[in-house]
Amino acid sequence: MTSVVDTYELSPMQAGMLFHGLSGGDAGAYIEQVVATLREPLDEAQFIRAWQRVAERHPVLRSRFRWEGVAQPMQDVIERVQIPVERLDWRTLAEAERQQRFQALLDRERTRGFELDQAPLMRLVLVRAAECEHWVLWTTHHGFLDGRSRFLLWQEVFAFYEAFLRGRDTELPLPRPYRDYIEWLRQLDDDSAKGYWQGVLSGYRAPTPLVVARDREAENVKGDSCGTHEVRLSAVLTSALRKRAREASVTLNMLLQGAWALLLHRYCGESDIVFGVTRACRSFLEGAGDMVGLFINTLPIRVRIDPESELVSWLRQLRAQQVALRDYEHTPLVRVQGWSELPRGMPLFESILVFDSHTLDAQLRALGGAWSERRFLGLGHTNYPLTVVAYGDRELLLQIEYSRKRFDDAVVARMLGHLQTLLEGMAARPEAKLKDLPLLTEAERRQLVELWNRTSVAYPPARCVHELVEEQAHIRPEALAAEGGGRRVTYRELDERAEALAGQLRTQGVQSNSLVAVYLERSIEMLVAILGVWKAGGAYVPIDPEYPAERIRFMLEDTQAVVTLTRKHLAAALPASDAAVLHVDASQGSVDGRSGRRLERRPMSPQQLAYVIYTSGSTGHPKGVPIEHASLFNLICWHQQAYDVKPDDRATQIAGPAFDGSVWEVWPYLTAGASVHIPDASTRLDAGLMVRWLAERQITLSFLPTPLAEAVLRENWPETAALRVLLTGGDKLNQRPAHKLPFRLVNHYGPTENSVVSTCAEVTAEGARNAAPPIGRPLPNTRAYVLDRHLQPVPIGVPGELLLGGAQLSSGYWNRAELTAEKFIADPFRPEPGARLYKTGDLVRWLPEGDIEFLGRIDHQVKIRGLRIEPGEIEACITRHAAVREAVVIAREDIPGDKRLVAYLVTENPPAELVDQLRALIRAAMPEYMVPAAFVLLDAFPLTPNGKLDRKALPEPEAGACSTRGCEAPVGEIEAALAQIWCDVLKLERVGRHDQFFDLGGNSLMAMQVVSRVRQRLVTELPLRELFAAPTVARLAARIEVLRAQPGSAPAFDALTWLASSGQSPGVTGNREQTEL
Repeated sequence: MTSVVDTYELSPMQAGMLFHGLSGGDAGAYIEQVVATLREPLDEAQFIRAWQRVAERHPVLRSRFRWEGVAQPMQDVIERVQIPVERLDWRTLAEAERQQRFQALLDRERTRGFELDQAPLMRLVLVRAAECEHWVLWTTHHGFLDGRSRFLLWQEVFAFYEAFLRGRDTELPLPRPYRDYIEWLRQLDDDSAKGYWQGVLSGYRAPTPLVVARDREAENVKGDSCGTHEVRLSAVLTSALRKRAREASVTLNMLLQGAWALLLHRYCGESDIVFGVTRACRSFLEGAGDMVGLFINTLPIRVRIDPESELVSWLRQLRAQQVALRDYEHTPLVRVQGWSELPRGMPLFESILVFDSHTLDAQLRALGGAWSERRFLGLGHTNYPLTVVAYGDRELLLQIEYSRKRFDDAVVARMLGHLQTLLEGMAARPEAKLKDLPLLTEAERRQLVELWNRTSVAYPPARCVHELVEEQAHIRPEALAAEGGGRRVTYRELDERAEALAGQLRTQGVQSNSLVAVYLERSIEMLVAILGVWKAGGAYVPIDPEYPAERIRFMLEDTQAVVTLTRKHLAAALPASDAAVLHVDASQGSVDGRSGRRLERRPMSPQQLAYVIYTSGSTGHPKGVPIEHASLFNLICWHQQAYDVKPDDRATQIAGPAFDGSVWEVWPYLTAGASVHIPDASTRLDAGLMVRWLAERQITLSFLPTPLAEAVLRENWPETAALRVLLTGGDKLNQRPAHKLPFRLVNHYGPTENSVVSTCAEVTAEGARNAAPPIGRPLPNTRAYVLDRHLQPVPIGVPGELLLGGAQLSSGYWNRAELTAEKFIADPFRPEPGARLYKTGDLVRWLPEGDIEFLGRIDHQVKIRGLRIEPGEIEACITRHAAVREAVVIAREDIPGDKRLVAYLVTENPPAELVDQLRALIRAAMPEYMVPAAFVLLDAFPLTPNGKLDRKALPEPEAGACSTRGCEAPVGEIEAALAQIWCDVLKLERVGRHDQFFDLGGNSLMAMQVVSRVRQRLVTELPLRELFAAPTVARLAARIEVLRAQPGSAPAFDALTWLASSGQSPGVTGNREQTEL
């Protein structure tokens, strides 16, 4: 029979770890292991005897948790325990097999965990690896021991062991018991701590995001969910860092804190950084240095970063901020979180930094003698997504422990490299400003800036586009040039009609770089008009007849167009302007080209303007983007080579006339002798009709705006289809094709400011699973950089703004000098004078293989309750679900002050539980605040005339849109009682039977209150883990019925009342526990 000799309360840290265990968390969390390699004869009997003697000396080694039948969880000290020992003999095994078996043993012992109410919470495995080599695996629960305690215990074990070998006993000084520390904690001033922490965290309302992207790995983690990377800094660098710390009057620990804060700042872009640090907490209680138990505490450190600050002075400020922390380092983290301004259920931080002056191995080997031949390796992991561990030996050892469910191995390896580079910069440049400290290694910077931008290709000397079309008219005059609207035109006819139009334009005053408005729909006349403008020496300005009159009037006035080209049936809708109006209808004799006369050729330069296309502007007025012939020539040369354009190719013209994609649809083909085919309006909007039309016309290359392309990919393609390349772009491509296509699919990206297309990537069904297709790599003679706000390259996987430069770049905005200076900047990476970059405003990231992934617009980033959110990241996660074809996430504020995320979905055969599944999918990858409040299912997304998503037309969510079932009333007495309990705890008026507890704002404290009230009202002992496993009223009621039906299910007093009432429970993020180490 177990004899309990002492019982006392838990420390706050112990309470948090107990909560984690009771709530069904990862069994391997808070399991600590030490592997001792002993290359000496080992008397196993005496060794085990030594461990037993040590356990007799220290109550914590004979302690257990007790939570049943007590008013509050306690720790019991058992009079005697028998340490579990397993012995293994592997002397006959090959070295490789020994290593393999030992790794399996480590994993087994860690995942096995402990029964928290059974002492001792430790066990041993003795492996005889060779005649004189033993491996000792000591596995413990972190709830009773910290790192200092393990160091003390190993010394005691070998002191007794060596005495026993000599046939003697030994007496060691007996330290103070752990209960003294618990008693001391009870005397702390809570009010003073509250004031301090509220001051520290004032205004802090959002946790520092861990925005590092996953690589292209499968979503579901196989095997071990935790990973570790480490790097050992040289003695020279470590010494330099210590020197730098002394100069700044800070500890090496504080310097490392500064480096980690800078890394988080560079990764997420925030200047107010908070992460956790672990404090030893042994300095206040007399004799605490020799006590065995759990003393550490993890608390938030808030670091404000001014990129213009000088390093040493900033480190001194960091020290000044932490001077008062020592007086409050024992404050329970859950109370700190409760005193903060963060919304309930949200963690204060997701990464922690742990500093230890020495590794366990270094501490023990420093004892000398036989210790110098022994090796000790400490293993363990926390419940945080990211833990940085630093050991301040002669050569600083840095480790990052991480959750593989949140981070890929390669991502963390790069992160560790960036931390090392920051430290190297801090050591070498104490006078540097924070913004100038390097983050990337030289090799990585060279890769991002130079190697991935080696795009130089020697094309023929640039020429004007219409000259290339004229050559085709001379080579193949009777070949089909274009077809649409029931009419066809040959190259000769197209050239002659354009020539005649050019003559009329000249008489109207059109000359070099004159602007001519083209007010036409998609048609052969549009092609004639553009060619005619170019032949006359001018540049065209496309104006969509569907535009509002006010927008058309602004464009005509802004460009001071000399002439407006249109057709008779459109002319009446033209707003009045100073521009002359010419009709280009095919029946108009003056422009039909039958005279055969050719204008006197004026010398033209490829640097002349080809067109000015207007794009939307943030001021309410569109902005004009002028593009030269030379820029368009580069685009044409690339396109013709990349897609092997031949005269027998048949291409499409589908984009609206004012969309710059129409430029790309036409001129790479008419300059190569191919033909362009124009479908009617109804066909271009219907995926089924489009597929049939493409097959009937034997189209070989076609550009379709992204939404239309995604739709046609789901259609059945006739075997008669001749399509060999489907090009898409204009919006984010969300998914890869589900099966192999009979043609190539290529995704394109590019702003109007860089001549239509800037990057491209081929998309296959065999691409990375669950990953949105990238936008690829820069085109020949173009450059692409992903930079932070200080124009520094960001690491692979980290979001930044895309900047573009090269041969296709516009000179700026028409009549907008101030905006041009803001958006078109000097290229800091090119030596040639005048090199510029365009700031796209698009948020992207480099992928490891060198492709660029589009994330969204920077101006689409939103803040809700102070939380910065990138909707594109959520969209990418949602589209991993097989039933979701397309997804858009926006922030809506339909009720003033009530801003929330809304996800819009286009689905295919969605399951009834789709919304619940999507919420779970999002929660598995990102914080709770990024879970949309509502999900709206649509048949199709609204589109603009150019085929892009029309965000303004997305409907307001209806009541109950957050659930596919709405708010369904509880069924039965148990559900009704549970719903009332939830309403009481969550302060809500009503709760539906399918509403998710954590979606409604529940957290760990509230979860334990629910468990307590279930025991009182329903007379049922409900384990806390059941609420996490069944977080809806209906599912939890079903579990209660099962529990009641089990034999011996008599109600017991709720053990978690104390945790719930005293506030000593850790926070919970959504339906995932966030236990505070």
